[in-house]
Formats: sequence, structure tokens, C-alpha cells
Amino acid sequence: MRLNPRWLGLAGTTLLAASGFLAGKPVHPDPAWVTGVCLWFAGLAVLGRAWWALRDAPSPRELLVTGAIWSVPLLVAPPMGALDVYAYACQGQLFDAGFDLYQSGPSALPCTWLSAVPPLWHDTPTPYGPLWFAISGGVAWLAHGHLIVAVGLFRLVALLGLLLCVAAAHRLTDGNAAIAASPLVLIHVVSGVHNDVLLAGFVLTAFALATRGRSGLTGVALGLAAAVKITALVAAPFAALLVLFRADRLCRRAPVSLTATMVLTYAVLAVATGHGLGFVRALGATAGLVQWLSLPTGLGMAAGYVLRLFGRGDLFATAVAVARAIGLAALAAVLVALWWRALRAARRRVPDLTDRVLTACGLALLATAVLGPVFYAWYTIAGIAVLAGTTLGGRLRTGVHVAVVALPFLTLPDSLGLATKTKVPGAFLDVAIVIAAVVHLVRTRRARAPGPKTG
Repeated sequence: MRLNPRWLGLAGTTLLAASGFLAGKPVHPDPAWVTGVCLWFAGLAVLGRAWWALRDAPSPRELLVTGAIWSVPLLVAPPMGALDVYAYACQGQLFDAGFDLYQSGPSALPCTWLSAVPPLWHDTPTPYGPLWFAISGGVAWLAHGHLIVAVGLFRLVALLGLLLCVAAAHRLTDGNAAIAASPLVLIHVVSGVHNDVLLAGFVLTAFALATRGRSGLTGVALGLAAAVKITALVAAPFAALLVLFRADRLCRRAPVSLTATMVLTYAVLAVATGHGLGFVRALGATAGLVQWLSLPTGLGMAAGYVLRLFGRGDLFATAVAVARAIGLAALAAVLVALWWRALRAARRRVPDLTDRVLTACGLALLATAVLGPVFYAWYTIAGIAVLAGTTLGGRLRTGVHVAVVALPFLTLPDSLGLATKTKVPGAFLDVAIVIAAVVHLVRTRRARAPGPKTG
């Protein structure tokens, strides 16, 4: 007898919740931790299989109800996949105490919940924006020292961000509701409570407003998104295209209005919270993390390992730094190319302009995550959420669906990443990926090139 995918998925999230209680905190491997990790991978496999069977369900409402059912075990379990929510809570305490979060880490107070924060983040400043600081401060104040209350409130914020994504995506193109119930969202939004979903919600809202010609409100939404994480600014040039090229006319003042309200919104929040533009100093706070999940960093690591074979291990850090610089240059080129492609579509007044601009923006946000110096699975949430607001067809649709199932496998329930255990093979895997991509690109171009003329 075949098990209904809805109940199969619930069994998967139940296994995941059990793994959180057994292996949700970083400890030396013991039988309980090992059992928890086994349950984690079993739960991800079962959940992924169930979601894959339902991803094409015709009713978005059915998918959202299913996602809500699957979420129940995760809502009563400890945060899994990452423990950033504890750092959020401590940042809120620091904000309430008047600390500059762009200069101080949780140990500066010290935070009441410091023992729950991974040691890696004890002295690390945060690069988040002023709106997130205000939200964190409000959560810490309402929690009154109770960590479980703080986690619950942050989960509420994350769920509100997810609902904002769903509502905005529905207004754009009816959206791809399957993404909202995917393993990536369940693990890193419902359980892991990452603020990337709030950023995604504001960005999608900005696009929904842009399609209605509301340039001022579009700028406000983008300003709010940037005030969560500054990477939201990647979406601004794409939103500007939609307000510039209206359905029936060219609105030259619209991008100016969008930019002005975006800057004003951010400035008001920055002044109100007393944090200004300090995020510029804190952006490199995580640069000390060297892991191959970032494609440029992985290439630099591979070069460093080769240098070690020739007795030049002292150049390992230099190789990583050079590869990261090349990665940022490549990212700039990719962003410009994607925007230019969207601009050409806008000039031709193609009927599916919104879909094309959203697709380009989603790919730009994904490129920002993949080509940055540090990569985590939840960094893809914003890009995938924007792509979920499109019609998603062909290989892109398949790639997104594979990603939302596969990415949660990169972390363990206690937030440790598999990348920390696979540095050498992972680095050379990045080399193989780049070589394969180049070979595929060359073959594709040759196949599209016109053949020689015959007389």
C-alpha cells in the first residue's frame, strides 16, 4: 500500500524533530548524537521524497496546508540546521543595552544566553541592518530573559516573512506555492528561523508594488529589505526596470522616486537605531571562515593545497584571498550581464517582462550567495523565493526543485556543516564543477554557432 505523501512528509519532519532533541547541540559524538544524526538524514530523505511527489499539486492551498501540517513537529523542537537564532537573541540584548552591534559580539555584555551561541560567534560583530536590530531588540525585551520565548517570537517573525513571500508571489504570477513547503524552507525558516526569509518577503513585495507602478512604495519595501540585510540592494536595479518601463509608457522619474524612498527609509531606520552605516565595517566579520561551499573560496583552497605540495603552504591564505577577489569580480560581471539582459527585454516590451525581470533578479541573488566569500544554504532563500514568484519552467524549475531538497543535507542538526569535514575533496569538487561548467558552455556555444556555408 502506498503511503499518502502528506503523511509521509509528516513522518519525515517528526524524525527531524526527534533528531533535534538528540543531536541539536554541538557535543562530542556519543550514541545519542550519532542516533540523532542518523534520524536527521533519514528525516530529510523522507521529507524530500514526500515533497517531490507533491510539488506539482494543482492546488496552492493544498500545498500550503500540507506545509503547515509538516511544520508542527518542527515548531515544538529546538532550532536545527543552524543556531543563529540564539545569536539573534543575544544581539537583541546588546541592542537594548546600547551596544554598537557593528563593533561588539554577544560576549561583550555578556548575553544571558551566551552558552547557547556557538563559540565562533561570541566575539563576532553582526552585518545585519537597523530594522533587524530593532526587531531583535524588541524580541529580547519581550522575552524577559526566557530563551524559549525569544525563539518562539523569532519563529513568529520568520513565519510572517514567509507569509509575506507567499502573498507577494501570488500577486505576481500566482507564485510557486510548492517552494513554501519545501525542505529548505521547513529546515531553515520554520526550524532554523533565518532572517533571509524576511528580506525575501520585502523584496517580493517590492516587485509586486513595482508591477502596479507604485515606485515610491517599491523603494520603501526595498529600503526595509536592505535594513534587514544589505544584500537586498542587488534587487534594486531590477525593480527599477519594472517601474521605468510601465505597460504603456516610459516613466523616467519612477527610478528616481524608487531610489529616493529606498535611501530615505534606510536612513530613517539607521538614525533611529543609532547604527548608521556601520555595516560596512562588519561585512567582513565572517571572512575568516574558509569553507569550500563558497565556489571562489573552494577554488582558492584547492590552489592552496597544491601549493602545499610544493612546500609553499605559507601562500594558502593568499590563494584564498586572490580567488575570492576573482569571485567578486565575476559576481560583478554576472550581475551586470543579468541586468543588461533584463533591460533588453524591457526595451523590446516583451509581454512576459515581469517574469523575465524576476528570473534575472532571482539568479542575481543566487549568484551573490554562491560567488560570495562565504556560503550557507540559507543564503539561497531570497533568490529562490524570487524565482518562486515566476512561472519557473524547464531546466531552471528542475534546478530550483533539486536545490530546495538537496541544500538541507549540507548541515547537521547541531549546525555543524559537512564542509568542515570534507575540506580537501570539497575544494577539488569545486574545481571539477568549474571545469564541467566551462566545457558545457563551450559545447553549447559551438552547437549554436552557424555551420559553414556550402556552395
